[in-house]
Amino acid sequence: MASSPSLFSKIRRGFTLFGGIYALLVLLIALPFGQKHALYAHKVKWPISARFDTPERYGLAPGKVINTQITTSDNLTLGAWFTFSDLYFQEASLSRPGNITMTEVDLAAALKDHITILFFHGNAASRAAPHRVRFYSQWSSRFDANILAIDYRGFADSQGSPSEHGLELDAQAAWDWLIAKGANPNQILLFGQSLGTGVVAKLAYALGQQGVHPLGAVLAGAFTDLATLLETYNISGWIPLLQPFQLIPFFFKALDSILMHKFSTISILPDVSCPILLIHAEDDFDVQIAHSERLFDAILEPYLEQYPFTKEDLSKVRIDEADKRLVIQEISQRRRQQRETKVREQYLPIGKLLSFERQGKAGVHFLRSTWGGHSQVINLEGISDLTRTVFDP
Repeated sequence: MASSPSLFSKIRRGFTLFGGIYALLVLLIALPFGQKHALYAHKVKWPISARFDTPERYGLAPGKVINTQITTSDNLTLGAWFTFSDLYFQEASLSRPGNITMTEVDLAAALKDHITILFFHGNAASRAAPHRVRFYSQWSSRFDANILAIDYRGFADSQGSPSEHGLELDAQAAWDWLIAKGANPNQILLFGQSLGTGVVAKLAYALGQQGVHPLGAVLAGAFTDLATLLETYNISGWIPLLQPFQLIPFFFKALDSILMHKFSTISILPDVSCPILLIHAEDDFDVQIAHSERLFDAILEPYLEQYPFTKEDLSKVRIDEADKRLVIQEISQRRRQQRETKVREQYLPIGKLLSFERQGKAGVHFLRSTWGGHSQVINLEGISDLTRTVFDP
């Protein structure tokens, strides 16, 4: 009679299986097909068989949401929900008892009288996902805003397949739709969560280049760029994706060179001229708060004294180069003093708020929320209250 496998053999097989799966995952990330599906997860359909034409199935008030379609510049059709400000909807309901149907006249009036949030969600699922529906419900009431939420190309009932440039076109199409319906640019608040922060950064930058100024840009759970995200990302908040490869020299430089999608927010956010609010929870274990810290520092950097050396030169300063080390030490001290002078710190019940004003551009704010995780931080009432304070027109 054959003996059963030893405990050691079972453990070895388990590690072999895990290693095989891990190697396959890394291989997929190296391929364009794998990159697309890992980044966007657009094939994850949630809710399953969603009925986008009946938003009330997902908890929103009957008649409060218009299910619509938006056409992009490359002739794709995107699914979208327009949620009316709760105040506008309640007043309309009282004046028209019974089953209320919102019209184009209502749409124009709501856009004129209320701030509108142009919302860009994270990867996977759709605009009908429960945590996103909660966002529409809360922000349309507590923030008293209209909300336009789109599903990117390839998501939900939207046509096409996602790409970085494609999402740029989708964002511009959503903006153009609001303007065509009568929205005032300075009453539109761009709001992105996770993947959506990269979309918001690109749209805000493009609008600024056109001389158009939205009310502001909110980036919740942002990442600096995709290569750095992959280096620090934890699957489900606790399984490191590629961190073991930090031990291999030049691995992430090589990875960056083959990435088809960059989403380099850190390279364009300093040039965004409208007001900026970064929101990141300290207990976000998916995308570490260090990403938003780096983004805030990158925006602040031009307003601090600069070193007379490049970053590469700084890293090569030898211990025996006393003159250079003294210069670096003196400048570093002055930079710390400048930062303390320019950056205002406020300790709030929901966390720590850092703010500073920019010359020739609007202010920048960074909320380090004490809690909220990656996806739920935008659904905290304290977050919507703070956002109202920051962007009070």
